[in-house]
Amino acid sequence: MDLASIIHLWQLDIPAPPHPVLRDRYLGVLLGTAVGNMLGVPVESLTKSHIQRLFPHGLRSIEPMEQHRPWDDDLAQSALIAEALLKTGELDVADLGIMLSAWRRENGRGIGNLTARVIDAIEDGYPASETAERVWRADGRGPAGNGAVMRCAPVALRWMADPEQLVEQTMRSAQITHYDERCQWSAVALNVALALVLRGITIEEQKLAAALERSGAPEAVVEAILEAERQALAGLELDDPQSMGYTLKTMQVGLWALHHADDFEGRLVEVVNEGGDTDTNGAVAGAVLGAALGNSAIPKDWRQLIPGRGKLERLAYDLLLVTARLK
Repeated sequence: MDLASIIHLWQLDIPAPPHPVLRDRYLGVLLGTAVGNMLGVPVESLTKSHIQRLFPHGLRSIEPMEQHRPWDDDLAQSALIAEALLKTGELDVADLGIMLSAWRRENGRGIGNLTARVIDAIEDGYPASETAERVWRADGRGPAGNGAVMRCAPVALRWMADPEQLVEQTMRSAQITHYDERCQWSAVALNVALALVLRGITIEEQKLAAALERSGAPEAVVEAILEAERQALAGLELDDPQSMGYTLKTMQVGLWALHHADDFEGRLVEVVNEGGDTDTNGAVAGAVLGAALGNSAIPKDWRQLIPGRGKLERLAYDLLLVTARLK
């Protein structure tokens, strides 16, 4: 894997944003993940037309009871990755397996089928470093769900200034449950875009696709990146039952949000009302919009509904402090 093309994207002569701006953006990523996830939970797996029937004027509010519920898997696993990164900065697959197993016992809300099967195998004694591949092969090498891309954003926060570590640690964050290369590289694509937008750089999809292609990304990922540039949000057909929850679809949602980051609330509402895997698409779009616009752009009444908001804020601050020392 030759990362020279990805590393080159970091060599643009643009100064890093001042610390208060970065702090707002770091908070925006984790709290944006939270509110996007929470907004989408009630309509998960519904079609766009079904949502329109339920909410003629569109789903625009977070269900108030969410503030009393445990974190859904998108947010919970993102926080878990953030905690793991703050230990040493480099993710350990065996340690992640232990953390995921503990999370399922204590919470487990919204856990995906593939992740559950991997945890089952780990708890049965299979090595965490081999389990995801074992499950993937047993399923005919077909599953490429979005469980890795949904939780990868904290890696961009931790390794914003180091593209080599960003790629390696993003792949590790995926490999614990999602062995398929499409899952790993879609998470890398999203995190490269996230890391750059945190620095104030909005990358063009053609440049991103070219850099990933030269670095060894699968053709399907490269084509999906280019398609995201050509398609309107409706054209992504997020509620298509054949591709709902597909890792490349969720990556495309993130890239769409990157180029439409002009209104946090409006754009997030737009994504969720398209239907499909709304909680995960909302989480990823929320992370990207938060990176571009900052925590200050998230509606205050939404932020107040986030359970455990203080913990997420501490994780964001700690990740920023570590990253600032590395620059």
